[in-house]
Amino acid sequence: MKKALVIINPSAGLALKQKTIKTLVVNKLSRLGYSGDMFELNKDFEKNIENYNGSKVDLVVAVGGDGTVKVAARTILQKNIKAPLAIIPFGSANVIAMVLGIPLVVNRALKQLDNIANTTQIDVGLINNRHYFLVGFSLGYISQVVTNTDEAMKKKLGFFSYVLRFMFNKIKIKKIKFKIIAGGRSFWIKGNSVVVFNALNYFGLKTKKIIDFQDGILNLYVLTNKTFFGLISAVWGMLWYRQPPKYVFSLDNSAFDIFLRRQRLLKTCQIDGDYVSLDAKKISIRILPRVLTVVKMK
Repeated sequence: MKKALVIINPSAGLALKQKTIKTLVVNKLSRLGYSGDMFELNKDFEKNIENYNGSKVDLVVAVGGDGTVKVAARTILQKNIKAPLAIIPFGSANVIAMVLGIPLVVNRALKQLDNIANTTQIDVGLINNRHYFLVGFSLGYISQVVTNTDEAMKKKLGFFSYVLRFMFNKIKIKKIKFKIIAGGRSFWIKGNSVVVFNALNYFGLKTKKIIDFQDGILNLYVLTNKTFFGLISAVWGMLWYRQPPKYVFSLDNSAFDIFLRRQRLLKTCQIDGDYVSLDAKKISIRILPRVLTVVKMK
């Protein structure tokens, strides 16, 4: 019997109950001849997964949002598991699934398990040689809004909870200086947020400039707006122009070093929608080209 490692987020999902999703996944794997080891993303996850032997795993399944997929990818890379990753989107944003063309309806997404030989290789970002990400990293104003979005609201409204949080939040937009080194050049930029993308796709909405996690490139943006309406203009520019004309400074490279003048900003960092604690004067970000094998839809 083949072996599957299932990593599931017990707090993810919009309407479908966790008991139902677990049953659907287990039954599907069983019909395909897999026995499953299931790990929930809770407070005991790191302890439970630490000594797990993945040498005989034939398939890894991530059930949840982008944060869950990030953890599954990290587990594969750190444990050197020689098996593809299948994604069953069950979160609030599900950017990774949408980039790969995986349906957001669970029953349809499960059909990809019928042909796990249909795979592709994607890039993974790495921060300070420790933290992996698939979608992106941010710090500053944007990151604060994302990480402060209420979990109950995300379960009810999904991606639109972030939109409402941006519209009605009380976090002040403050600009500071960032020093960024890329390709041997140094840049001093005054802005409120730094965002680094590996991939981007929200409900089919793609940027004019290609941001793809199969190109070996990271896309960095510094937002320089002072007001919320300036933020709207900046995001609009990111979506519809190859080189954003206003309120945005952009760089493309395979690696970045970011230096902060205010260390308190380290408390605003997020990776793939989840808060991350960084304790370093320099944030080093680099791309690992096509190191992760994922199952894709036909």
